[in-house]
Amino acid sequence: MQSIFKIPIYTLLSQTSLILFLLITGFISGCDDNKDATKKRTARILPAVETAQAEIQSLNHKMTVTGTLEPSRTVHLYNQAQGMLMTLPFHEGDEVKKGDLLAQMDDTIFKAEYNKADATLKQARIDFGRLDKLAKTNLTSKELLIRAKTKVALDQADYNLQKKRLSYTKIQAPWSGIISERLVEPGDVLPLHTHFMSLMDNSSLIVKIPLSELYLSKIKQGDTISYQVDALGRQSWTGNILRIYPQVNAQTRKGLIEVKLEPVPDNARPGQLARIILVTTKEDVLVIPLSSIRYDQKGAYVFTVLADNRIQRQGIITGKKYPQKMEVLEGLKAGDNIVKKGLFGLRTGKEVNVINH
Repeated sequence: MQSIFKIPIYTLLSQTSLILFLLITGFISGCDDNKDATKKRTARILPAVETAQAEIQSLNHKMTVTGTLEPSRTVHLYNQAQGMLMTLPFHEGDEVKKGDLLAQMDDTIFKAEYNKADATLKQARIDFGRLDKLAKTNLTSKELLIRAKTKVALDQADYNLQKKRLSYTKIQAPWSGIISERLVEPGDVLPLHTHFMSLMDNSSLIVKIPLSELYLSKIKQGDTISYQVDALGRQSWTGNILRIYPQVNAQTRKGLIEVKLEPVPDNARPGQLARIILVTTKEDVLVIPLSSIRYDQKGAYVFTVLADNRIQRQGIITGKKYPQKMEVLEGLKAGDNIVKKGLFGLRTGKEVNVINH
């Protein structure tokens, strides 16, 4: 114990100073190391993003729309003569030719009135002919001759009327087709203008399709289309655009186009689902990657990359959608850099690390 207290004081002070020096040096060095680590850590946590440029491309639009097969025309048949239905030879699904007798009404009264009008007209013509001969020899007055001539005209009008009414008792097919509805039976007494049968034209089928107003100007009447009928498998056929309706629905902003399918595929029937493939004409459009677009309560927007690698929110107005691309109508110009990947957590003014492959 006594040897410890014999160590010189200056030796203890020197050792203490050395220890303090080492501690201070280590602290300063540690601070420098912490600063370097912080800088490296800051550099590592910059969001990594991939960018793309808004560019003008010549594109067309291919779309598949669905619709229901319909006959090109359908007529609903009504009787124009009331009475008992005597004959109705065809049923649903039967094929008929133009001029075939579809229905026969009881014509007993109509024939009697027609025969009466025919006889009256013949007698009026005979009377007029006799008076006309007498007038040439001044054996009758002009007044009687005029009355006879007027009676011939009146009887001729009545004859024409009764002949037309008699023709209404026979209803013939206006064109070839298939019976789609049979609503009455022989023996029924039909009031005037009763819908008793429907006839559809099966020589061609049509599909009416609502189409966005954005595409109406990119197609034209007569354009070729391809289509599939789900019930007939995956085989495709071709058709054409028959007409484009002039009005756009104010609520849906869609117009109506009518596609004609001719010739009709075997076993295709009205009511079946058809898939129509439309291809628009090419046009130059400003497009950006679909993945770069985000939406909020203000609408669609993208993040543009500025010269100092900071980003800025930019609202846009979009147009037509293409595969993996979207048309931009307003908000960007060709050459603008936008973020297409790494969008999570971005906000205006944030610095990013641009990594493009």
